[in-house]
Amino acid sequence: MEKVLTQNLIKPEIKSIAISCNTFLRPGILEKTLTSIANLKIPEGIEIKVLVVDNDAKASAAPVIEKLQSTYPYKINYFVEEKRGLANARNRLLKEAINLDVTHVAILDDDDIADENWIQNIVDLYNTQENAYIISGPEFCYFEQDFPEYLTNNNIFVKKTSKKKGEIRKVCSTHNAFFPIAIVKNDDIWFDPSFVFMGGEDGDFFYRASKAGYTIVFNPDAIVREINGKDRVNIKWILSRNYYNGYSGSYLQYKDKSKHIKRYLYLLKMCFICFTNLIIVPLSIIGGRTVFLNILGLSCKSFGKLMGLIKLKQLNYYEHLNGGINK
Repeated sequence: MEKVLTQNLIKPEIKSIAISCNTFLRPGILEKTLTSIANLKIPEGIEIKVLVVDNDAKASAAPVIEKLQSTYPYKINYFVEEKRGLANARNRLLKEAINLDVTHVAILDDDDIADENWIQNIVDLYNTQENAYIISGPEFCYFEQDFPEYLTNNNIFVKKTSKKKGEIRKVCSTHNAFFPIAIVKNDDIWFDPSFVFMGGEDGDFFYRASKAGYTIVFNPDAIVREINGKDRVNIKWILSRNYYNGYSGSYLQYKDKSKHIKRYLYLLKMCFICFTNLIIVPLSIIGGRTVFLNILGLSCKSFGKLMGLIKLKQLNYYEHLNGGINK
């Protein structure tokens, strides 16, 4: 049984922060992420430690770290986790954060650019809202170059948020999160290795932390921006990502309920939706390329949900989207 400890938790004071990310075969983009971290405005009295865990056994990010370190404002603590898989790399990050003896961890992805006030806005909310143990913020899109509007206006990239400042959430993601390391040290909450290459291990981690009493609150002012280049801003990637999102959502929701009646009812629903999409998609051409691609993407997502329900097997995120790069 999971513990609910909200009333008994002592909220740790922010004394030091490990600003962290995991990386895999993206040294060029990682350099931009680390540069944005170097330019952050940091509140007085808080020690900053930068932490990078590379999941490439060949240490492909090492040259970037060496290049930046001579002029970087902080020491970049760089480690290689040879055991492949998102959960393995993230757990190594947590272990190294503990070794660095920090009180808190701020985490973003290796393809994110942090706004200069990212940490400042996180700290402000943490210190002023009593129940703010974990801070989650939005991840908007940043395009490296000009792309056609029918691509950049796709719902995969248009990330809006209606969540209010201080609003409580049940779950959040490692693309923009801040939390006390006590989650790991005191409550022994780690990323679940069973997810391996599926993704979703971050949502599971923060959900369990929330259940253990570490309330998640949202801060719309704590912004990071995801870098999107031509490897993503194309029809093939957009449709593949939609399919993956649908597939993984169904798998994660029903993997432990393979014989549950709700699964079969949802299966019937998705069969009907997929059949309806066969009619809607051709008609959507009337609305133009943006509308057509959005509807086609949503149709791929619905089909992904259907296949996730049928197969109930993990789908390798990197192999699905990056042509087997994760093998």
